[in-house]
Parts: sequence; C-alpha cells; structure tokens
Amino acid sequence: MRRVWMVFAAVVICWGVQAQEGFDAKMRRAGLVDVLAVDSTLRVKLMYSAPDNFMRRDVYGDLETAYLLPHFARKVAAAQRLLRERRPGWRLLVCDAARPVSVQRQMYELVKGTPNQVYVADGTRGGRHNYGVAVDVTLLDAAGREADMGTPVDFFGEEAHTGGEAALVAAGKISAVAARNRELLRSVMREAGLVPYRREWWHYEEPMPMP
Repeated sequence: MRRVWMVFAAVVICWGVQAQEGFDAKMRRAGLVDVLAVDSTLRVKLMYSAPDNFMRRDVYGDLETAYLLPHFARKVAAAQRLLRERRPGWRLLVCDAARPVSVQRQMYELVKGTPNQVYVADGTRGGRHNYGVAVDVTLLDAAGREADMGTPVDFFGEEAHTGGEAALVAAGKISAVAARNRELLRSVMREAGLVPYRREWWHYEEPMPMP
C-alpha cells in the first residue's frame, strides 16, 4: 500500500508545474476521488477554503471538495458507518483531505523558526495530506453541531495532543465530554484502519507498516 501512494506522490509533488490547471483537475488527474462520491452521508467543510484557520486566509480558492486516494476514502466511509451505528444521526465532518503542495509550502513558511514548526511538513517532499492518504475530521452531533473536542481543529498546543486526555481533563484544559468525544472518534477511525497523529486529535492516517 505504501508503494501505491508513493507512486501518486510523484504526481502530486509536480502540481506546481502546471499553474494554469485548477486544483480540482489536478486532484482527479492524480487518481484521487471525491470522498462524498464514496459516502454521501459524510459532511465536508475544508478549513483552508475559508479564512478561519491558522493562516487567517483562504488558500484553496475554489477547491471545496475533499479528495483522497480511493482505498483511503473507503476507510473514512467505513468509519462513518461505524459512527452512525454507535451514535445515530452523528456524522464525520471532513475538514481537510488532499492538500496541494503549493499550499503546504505556504503553511510551512508561516511556522518556520517557531515552536509550531513541528506541526507542519516543509513541503519539500510533502506530507501524507499531499498524497491523499491523510484526513482531518471532527464530529457533528445529531443536530449538525460540531461536538466538543476540547480544541478547534487546527489548534497548536498540548490540549490537542492525543493519548493524554485524562491528564488534560484533570488539569481543566479540556472537558470530560471532549475526552469522551475524542475516544469515540478514535474508536471508529481505528476500527476502520486509521490511526491518529499524536499531536493532533483530528488528523488520521494509515499506520506505518512494521519493518
């Protein structure tokens, strides 16, 4: 599987060459699929298609579709089915999926030389988002509201780290409800074959194969 998405990496990293081609066309040409075509019950709101992100600007322009490699999109859809079984009416909200390398480089320039640099790939080789094998997700409750997850998506800081929620609750940094919601998200994503990044409760990818 690693070889499959690394093949696509060569295509994705070259996106900056054909500047006249829109992001959507580049995504499709790279073999990526619209996650809503795999499961229309998902919800999508790309955080970099609006100014309410750490960059404080819309860097995706007219890109509002969440693209992923087909096998990865199926795993997200599997997590959605599990979530709806456990919490009828709840849904996954996809906040970011495949990310253009040109945007990755902009993001890195903003954090380079700061403590937040550890959160952002430098855009030289790209990160998993650039290959369509990472997704940023949160939960929507049955009323369509974003569930309490302790921090917003795209938050830099220990409150967003995974695995230590009990200590964060004890310190008053997140609520017990947020801790339970994170565990719910982790459980459905893990059962679907995806694992969280330790510094971002919202970021999921496939586990690296054992050497």
